[in-house]
Amino acid sequence: MWQPNLYALPLLAGLIPLMIAISATWPYRAQQSGRFFLLFASIIAGFMLTYALELLSAELSLMLVWLKFEYIFSLSAPVVWLLFILAYCGHEAWITKRSIILLSVVPVVHLLAVWTNEFHNLNWATVDVQYANGLAFFARTYGPVFWIGTIYLYCVVIVATIVMIVFIVRSPNLYREQISALVMAVILTWLGHILTLADLTFVSNLDLTPFGYALACGPIVWSLLRYRLFEVMPAAHDMVVRSMSDAVIIIDTSNHVVDLNHAAENLINKKAAQVIGQSAATLVPQSPDVLARYRDMREAQGELIVGSGDQQRHLDLRISPLYDRSGHFRARIIVLRDVTAAKRAEKTISLYASELEERNRELDAFSHTVAHDLKSPISVILASIDVARIIEADSITPKVNETLTQIETSANKMTQMIDELLKLAKIRDIQEAVTTVDVSSVAQATVERLKLDIHTRGIEVAVSAEMPSALGHALWIEEIFANLIGNAIKYIGKDNPSPLITICGTRQEQFNRYEVQDNGVGIKPEDRDKLFEKFTRFHQGEASGIGLGLSIVLRMVKRLGGTVGVDSEPGKGSTFWFTLPAAK
Repeated sequence: MWQPNLYALPLLAGLIPLMIAISATWPYRAQQSGRFFLLFASIIAGFMLTYALELLSAELSLMLVWLKFEYIFSLSAPVVWLLFILAYCGHEAWITKRSIILLSVVPVVHLLAVWTNEFHNLNWATVDVQYANGLAFFARTYGPVFWIGTIYLYCVVIVATIVMIVFIVRSPNLYREQISALVMAVILTWLGHILTLADLTFVSNLDLTPFGYALACGPIVWSLLRYRLFEVMPAAHDMVVRSMSDAVIIIDTSNHVVDLNHAAENLINKKAAQVIGQSAATLVPQSPDVLARYRDMREAQGELIVGSGDQQRHLDLRISPLYDRSGHFRARIIVLRDVTAAKRAEKTISLYASELEERNRELDAFSHTVAHDLKSPISVILASIDVARIIEADSITPKVNETLTQIETSANKMTQMIDELLKLAKIRDIQEAVTTVDVSSVAQATVERLKLDIHTRGIEVAVSAEMPSALGHALWIEEIFANLIGNAIKYIGKDNPSPLITICGTRQEQFNRYEVQDNGVGIKPEDRDKLFEKFTRFHQGEASGIGLGLSIVLRMVKRLGGTVGVDSEPGKGSTFWFTLPAAK
């Protein structure tokens, strides 16, 4: 029943590198290519084991049993190999349930013919046992199903080989060595099968196909261990690089193009087939020297300007070295990003900035003109009114006096408007150094400054003597208080029986909070969002003004690094608050 057959030993020994391959691939089973390779390696192990058992069999009936199991593996191996190659080369979209079923139809029909051959002899026309060197070997002649199935499997392997060859041509040199190991495995397998069919074996009826698979284990295991077959996959390179929006070009050590992505094709307006293998100078034919200064640089950063006129483009350039697993320099990766739009935007922004600077200078000139040319006539008008009242004191009628009062009021309002406009324009120009400011003293000085208005309206003002010091400009902080206190005086309410303004401040971590509280008319919730906008006024019947005070406060506080806000309830008063950096 059994016979000692030395030809079975290489097959059994070949299982060892296969087990190594399966073990090395197991961590990559999450990848589709890894799963197909695990399945392929398991099938080849089954094929080699069952053929070894066939060689160890001495009777025809036992040989036929192992042969039928062999065909399960030998018919499925090419199909699984094709699926593995498709997944490894990045064509996973082609692998569907429908495609797998269609690929399996012929092998399944062939396998059924093998297992039922004794009823029709379509796979083996004749079967027998022949002896060579005292060993029994299975002898057969083939039927039509065998040749149909074999031709089909050859076609499957040819397709897988073509996919690999095309992919090798398109892949950078860095990846060709690991793919070449797979090609060598296919060649060894083909060689064993072709020698068997041509009856060129050194022992008659010895099938060399499993031996070819055994020899193919060598380069596959070498690629797994040496080149990390599933760690640095060309398909991954293809998917990542080709999907990048930046142009990526790979130049070898001889300065020839070996690969580029779709973005690079669009940038140079050429297909990859037109430039791969060509000198890097051909990438920019209109400016062949544009890359010359980077020829010997493994790593660089710069900017390229190509074209002229409306067609001129600015390219941001990055060059990085590409090393293999052994640390040997293999190629350079050139990444080009079209920054033409950004450059044009920079130019536009620069132009706008120049125009804005010029307008600011014009505004400054206008401010000084307003201060000198407008305030002087107004001062003359006010002085003339005073002189007229003194000289003509006895002859001024009530109606004339009323007219003079209206003129005086209008002139004072104009003076106030000019002063506030000048303050608003000068905020950006003040370059005083930030210093520690005694806020309590500043608040007291501001109250003294507004003493006449406070006394006229009969308002009680309470200023906290323990307000924390802040970092800022004393002049600015005084103006902030002046506007907030002045605002509280205006809107304290004409019929307020006990008008009160409270000024206080508290320390809050890195900032201080200062408040100006009043018990006046308050502000409606819908009006608060517009309160700090220029020329915004509410309660016009309560007081006169032009609505610039709070906008000045907002700009000053922001320039000092703080914030400003208001809490108010109609009829119960308002609390205007602002924050400033706390003094250490």
